[in-house]
Order: sequence, then C-alpha cells, then structure tokens
Amino acid sequence: MHNTSNRARAAAVVIGLVAGTGLVAGTAQAEPEQRTTAKDVKAAFHKLEVANEQVNQLGVRIKQAKTEIADLDDEVQSQLAAYRKQRDALGASIVQQQMQSPLGPSASLLSSDDARDFLDGLNAVEALNSTRANEIERFATTAKELENRRKQLADRRKDLSKDQATAKSKQAKLRRDHAALEQEVERLSAPERRTLDAGGSQKAPEVDATGRAKKAIDFALAQLGDPYVYGGTGPDGWDCSGLMQGAWNAAGVSLPRVVGPQYGATTPVSMNELQPGDLVFYGDMSHDGMYIGGGRVVHAPRPGKSVEITTLSGFTKAGRVA
Repeated sequence: MHNTSNRARAAAVVIGLVAGTGLVAGTAQAEPEQRTTAKDVKAAFHKLEVANEQVNQLGVRIKQAKTEIADLDDEVQSQLAAYRKQRDALGASIVQQQMQSPLGPSASLLSSDDARDFLDGLNAVEALNSTRANEIERFATTAKELENRRKQLADRRKDLSKDQATAKSKQAKLRRDHAALEQEVERLSAPERRTLDAGGSQKAPEVDATGRAKKAIDFALAQLGDPYVYGGTGPDGWDCSGLMQGAWNAAGVSLPRVVGPQYGATTPVSMNELQPGDLVFYGDMSHDGMYIGGGRVVHAPRPGKSVEITTLSGFTKAGRVA
C-alpha cells in the first residue's frame, strides 16, 4: 500500500512537469507572445496618414469658412448701414405704422365726428403713404436681406466652431495614436527595425525635365532630408500632400492642400505613361509623391522618416499637372 502511494505521487509530479511544457496532448497550451512586425507598423502608419489627410481636409474647410464668414460679415455691415439710412429717412413714425398697424393713423380718423377733418386727414395720410410706398418697400427688402445674411453668418460660425472642435479632437487622437505606435516601433526586433527603416535615398539624381515640371522637381529634391511632420507645409517639415503643394507652388501652379483633391486637379495618366513631374498616388488617396523618372519618386514618407527618393511600389494612380 505504501509503495503504491509513492508511485502515484511520482507519476503526478512527472505529469505536472510535462504539462508545464505544454507537451501533454489535450491540455491547454499558453498562447505564444505576439510580436509586432515591420509590416504591422507600416500598416499602422498608413492608417495615421489617412487620419492626417482627414485633418488636412478639415483645415481646408476651416480656412474656407473663415473667408466666407469675413465676406458675410462685410455684407451684414454694409446692409446694416443701408438699413439704418433707410430707416432714418422714413422716420420712426412711418416705420412703426408699417410694422405694427396696417391702418396706421387712419384708424383714429374713422372715429372722428367732423367729416371735413376726416376727409382732409385721410387724404393727407393717403398722399403720405403713396409718397413713401417705394421707400417702405425698399426698407422691407433691405430688412429681409439683412435678416437672411445674419442667419447665414450665424450658421457658418456654428459650422466653423463644429469643424474646429472636430479637428482639435482628431489632432489629439492622432498624437495619441502616434505615441502608442512609437512604443510599438521600440518593441521591434533589430531585423524588423531594419526592415522598417529600409529603402529610400537622400541623394538627388539628375532629372531630365524642363519648364515648370523641372522647377517643381528641383524644389522637391531640395527638401531631401527634411522630416515628415503631420500637417507639414514647410519650410522645414512636410507631409506628403504638403510637399507636393509646395513643390508645384514654387513652379507657379496652385494645387489643393489634400491628396484626393490634388488628384482631382490633375489630368489622369496611365502608370505606363509617366513623365517627370507627374504626381503619383496610392489607390485609396492616402498618400502621394512626385515622379522624377527612372521608376523613382520623391515623397515625404511617414513620421520618423525624412523626405526621400523611393520606388513606384504602392503607387497605382497618376495625374499630370496642367
């Protein structure tokens, strides 16, 4: 009995040790630790770039709204001046008559016991109303226009406030997500880190281009080594669309601020027909760069990297700037 008990305890210990290694069939095994890969990080940076372009688009809307609000405010002030001038010309009594009582002073004349006074007074009121009819009509029109413009102004200010709050929230989330992603980058193994940082050249090549395309390319190449910055439009930091806008602005061409509208402002061309100066895009319009010939693209890649020359890998659409 004693020997049987000892054998049972020994068997239990062995089973426990083997089970601890996860080798016992049918027993639960510990999940292996999931390691972050360069591919994971690149995908996460891509999502951040999409978010950055959304913030850029909000920035465009905010800028446009501020311009519209300034114009509307000028219109309101102009119409308010016209309103006051017409109001003063009509006189407070006529305005009050028109706005408060359609019958005006004729209401009191209807109760007069003196027929001559009644007729004389009524004729005077009719003459006055006839003389002021056009002025009153213009005043009513101006007042209505002023009311409409004030409402438009209030609506645009409300929209602006909403967009500003949304942009602020998205920017804060972008910063938080980027900080978290940087921590993931730190967890990469040395080989994965080298994979993430691989590619890209800081050496400007000779480019066969002329005219405005040459000016745009020269500007973009002059920014090689400048850091990627969310929302960057230079002069010392860029995001992808900011660099493209700046390059073509240097060539005398105004491009929209955001990737999608930049594509919309170009003439689409086949990837087989690329010429230096053409803009190239990711299919989801999250990123763009400038073709410089020889299968090479100058672009602002992502946070943590600088403006560089890369291959056409990932770019699937192209547009030629007029």
